Amino acid sequence: MTGQSVAQKIIARAAGRAAVEVGDYVTVTPDYTACQELFWPGHKRNLERIGVDRIPRPDKAVMVIDHSTSAAMGSHHHETHRTLRDWCAQQGIENFFGPGNGLRHLVLTERGFARPGTLIFSDEGNIASIGALGALNIPISTEVIVALIQDSNWLAVPPSARITLTGRLGLGVTARDVIQTILRDTTPDGRLLQCCVEFDGEGVATLSLDDRQTVLASLFHSGAYTGIMEPDSVALEYVRARDGGRPWEVVRADAGADYVTRMTYDLGAIAPMVTVPPDAHGAVPVGEAAGQHIDQASIGSCAGNRLEDMRDAARLLRGRRVASHVTLYITPGSREVYAAAAREGLLEIFAEAGAAVLAPGCTTCWGYQGVLNDNEVSLSTQQFNYQGRNGARTSRVFLAGPLTVAASAIAGRITDPREMLA
Repeated sequence: MTGQSVAQKIIARAAGRAAVEVGDYVTVTPDYTACQELFWPGHKRNLERIGVDRIPRPDKAVMVIDHSTSAAMGSHHHETHRTLRDWCAQQGIENFFGPGNGLRHLVLTERGFARPGTLIFSDEGNIASIGALGALNIPISTEVIVALIQDSNWLAVPPSARITLTGRLGLGVTARDVIQTILRDTTPDGRLLQCCVEFDGEGVATLSLDDRQTVLASLFHSGAYTGIMEPDSVALEYVRARDGGRPWEVVRADAGADYVTRMTYDLGAIAPMVTVPPDAHGAVPVGEAAGQHIDQASIGSCAGNRLEDMRDAARLLRGRRVASHVTLYITPGSREVYAAAAREGLLEIFAEAGAAVLAPGCTTCWGYQGVLNDNEVSLSTQQFNYQGRNGARTSRVFLAGPLTVAASAIAGRITDPREMLA
């Protein structure tokens, strides 16, 4: 038996085994199962068809309304909100987080659910961001109801890949530029397909916790199953302040762990990037997209809505105005981020610059707000840029980090942020 990777060790613990091998099918007991409201009507119908009246571990369910942050006239979301709220009350689920609390990604980290060594089932791959604290997300889509019903589910132990980060980010470069570069390199050949990607190297320590979550949140575009980083003193201090006395254990890979691929990135060699539609891996250096007229700009989504993103945007927006033909939306990722941004005066900077600050949630990323008209162009920190994602099928969405988005909103066209920072 070869050495065990971090993912193998966490899965083995959840399966009650000493070790597991890649490809093994094992039944695991999760520490938590996280759901959001968009998929809930289908989940509830399936529960009713099966005849489930009571789940065995309501304390392990984390239910969050994060996509439809408001119940607008003409939508059905108000019905979903009430249905989910009432079901949680019926089941005795205390971990219900309604509109305004923010995305599940941040709820799981800020409220102490994501702790080192924990295994959390979810219905989306971008929850891998909790790996910044050493927690392992396993995305299982509609099968989250199996975990709710049985307090267990099976999975196939994934292979692991290793990405080593060295150096330090340069002027005008953000964590979003890092993951866009990785996606550009790895998505076309599928080298990370179905892997749990472990990040290591001295470069990780130079990234803030917000940065680390940004890298992991977009990793699923490469075809990776999930991702994780070994928590350092910064991450552990964050966990201790939020764990509420609940148990956790730092998990480290064995020296002889087997990885299907190993890669190294020098953070200092990465430039600001722009992902050209319609592919999420179509990143190019900002200079190749510079000059492109934009109608809308958006800073938010699980790939760009944390406090560090708010600070980056404020660096450029302070004392400047958004171009008259551009609408800039800014969405803090959670209530905690919103409050911190207010205390630091960031919301005032955004308002004075002419930006619209939205309630914590997914908002513009999935087109719930900020819908694009025919032939309009958006530059955004969101996750996706496929045709029709945010409105008209003739609209186009370019993706970038918060510094590039803010600089471009001011200029009215895609712009290298280093020009303004200099």
